[in-house]
Amino acid sequence: MIRSRFDWPPDKLRRKVNRRAAATRAALFLIFCSLGPVPRRIALAFSSSVAARSSPQAADLVAQGFELLSRNDALHAEAAFRKAIEVQPELAAAHRGLGLSLWAGGNPAPALKELKVAAVLDPGNAETQYDLARLAWELAGQSGLGEPGASNGQKEDYLGLAVASMRQATSLRPRSLEIRLSAAELYLDARRPEDAVAEAEEAVRLEPSSPAAHVTLGRAYLAEAEENKAEFEFNAALGVGPADGRAHLELGQLRLLQRKVPEALEEFRRAARVSPNLAPAHAALGELLVRLGQPLEARRNLEKAIALDARDWRSQYWLAVLLMEAGEAGRATQLFKDVARIRPDFLPAREQVGLALLRRGDPPGAEAEAEGLLARNPRAAEGHRLMALLLWKRRDYEASLAECAMALETDPESAQMLALQALELWQLNQKMDARRAFAQAAKVEPNVAKPDVFCRLLLCDAKDLGPVEDFLRRNRAVLLPTPSP
Repeated sequence: MIRSRFDWPPDKLRRKVNRRAAATRAALFLIFCSLGPVPRRIALAFSSSVAARSSPQAADLVAQGFELLSRNDALHAEAAFRKAIEVQPELAAAHRGLGLSLWAGGNPAPALKELKVAAVLDPGNAETQYDLARLAWELAGQSGLGEPGASNGQKEDYLGLAVASMRQATSLRPRSLEIRLSAAELYLDARRPEDAVAEAEEAVRLEPSSPAAHVTLGRAYLAEAEENKAEFEFNAALGVGPADGRAHLELGQLRLLQRKVPEALEEFRRAARVSPNLAPAHAALGELLVRLGQPLEARRNLEKAIALDARDWRSQYWLAVLLMEAGEAGRATQLFKDVARIRPDFLPAREQVGLALLRRGDPPGAEAEAEGLLARNPRAAEGHRLMALLLWKRRDYEASLAECAMALETDPESAQMLALQALELWQLNQKMDARRAFAQAAKVEPNVAKPDVFCRLLLCDAKDLGPVEDFLRRNRAVLLPTPSP
């Protein structure tokens, strides 16, 4: 027998009607939200009415989802949160959980959408606002990195959302040290040092025994060029946490800024020693050691930095530089390609990819890379350097010299371009200018007169050896010291 709804027990009928009404209200509210900003008083009233009628089944599914998330099982957590939303579409916690599981699963764009919904449904939830701020901040760091023509306005949009949500989180949890410090770091990233100082000062007031609070305040002062105040805070961090490597790391960066390289090197070594799992300490130490010509220790630290943080593209780049110099071209080229893929805006990596193509005998591939570099930034030295070498390989000396000049305009101490300029001027019979350029190259690279060094700079192949050896033989006297009178 088919029963009408009027034959159902009153309690069951009431629950069914309430569920349908709630679902209808939620659907209408979400449609309303999509049309524009929701007044705060309406959102708060709505979220309060929803909280009073949360479904036990949905609540159980949400609890299950967060338990799965705590075990790093993002896939099954996502399924649980989706079921909770099916049961109760207006449940903010379910949308927040779905956003977090999508984020953990590597889907930040749909994650952001869910966290926005959660923030609208429950605008008074500090955790949701904080999560939304952190995700928008992460997306801001990833935006604007595409090919030429990508919108840089997207980065500003994400940063604006991150700042607004972080402010909301701070107002809801004014005594949260974690939120205060995150807010300060966000303001530093958004180039708002005054706001960063205000948040970090409040963090220090809340927790004066926190090394992280003093370090963040020091970084904020440094962004305002207050070096003495920054140094005071870094030392204060060491006073309350002598085993915290971050203070040594920041002191090292300060010493580099002051051009005190030996002191910087010692601070970086201390940071890596007291905090052996602090990836940025190994990264900073490795990069400085590369610049100081200490490849073995540099390589150990860069390998450690990458092992601790696989996303550290700068350490990957510097490790690739070392590998290329050591003759490990295969792994070096792959690392350069990885960095160029992750950060196409980092032109040195793309230049190295082009140079690898040129070494491999692929001029068309190198030319495409050079044109891509010039399209991204017409004034950047990387594209002009690569194009100059390519044109030299084609023996188009005048065009190559023009590219050399543009590269040297931006990077006047490029030993590579000075050496190439000297050789091409010599071949164009401009002897005096060639010798001047050669002498200038020797000031940057003292070993430029050695055939192996000169050829490494110019990516010489067999057909280049004759002209290079002839040039060096005829011009070694240019680099001899002037006799005393």
